[in-house]
Amino acid sequence: MSNKNPYENSEELDIPDFVEEKTSTDSSIDMSIFKMSDDELYDDATEEKKQEVDDEDDYEPKRKKGSGGSLVVALIIIFLLLAALGGAAFYAWKQHEAYVKANTAYLQMQANEENYKKQIADQSATIEALNKQISDLQAKNDMIGDGDIVYEILDGGMRFRTEPTSDAELTTYNGISEVETGEKYRVLEVVNDRDLGDQYLWAKLADNVYFCLGSEDDEWVKKID
Repeated sequence: MSNKNPYENSEELDIPDFVEEKTSTDSSIDMSIFKMSDDELYDDATEEKKQEVDDEDDYEPKRKKGSGGSLVVALIIIFLLLAALGGAAFYAWKQHEAYVKANTAYLQMQANEENYKKQIADQSATIEALNKQISDLQAKNDMIGDGDIVYEILDGGMRFRTEPTSDAELTTYNGISEVETGEKYRVLEVVNDRDLGDQYLWAKLADNVYFCLGSEDDEWVKKID
């Protein structure tokens, strides 16, 4: 019996193809992974791990950088708040200054108003006094004579005479020969009748100018105080 391997013959063996090559489709499984060596497989894993480590290394500086940026933002906000506070304080000071000026002007205006009112009152009193003086002057101008005793003629017709008696010579005063009803005379003095005594009174207008006032029972004149 021979133990010789029949495949050791130099003749080529015809090995049938039991597995047909499967047509590639979109859903076909990539079989190349099964043909990869261990080094290739581990290299990919190593690269992924290195990438993760690199990502972690990159993350730390970014976190630190973010903290610095937050500090800068906080400082900017604080600066802006301080600036706003300073602006508000300046605005409040300006408003207070404007209020003080306005209040001072108002108080000054009130003082001026009171002063003007007093001046107006004083001027009104002065005008009233002047008007009275003018009225008195006009009334005085309406009177005849230069004396201080005033008589209003109620029943005129008395002639001017050179002496206080009815038989004295006739005369005139400022072109007037006798007194008329309604006239007012400012006489120098009142004297008794030269011949009849106190039975008749005479008014002296000037030297050598007299007119009769009548007796106590006569109502020829009225004395004005």
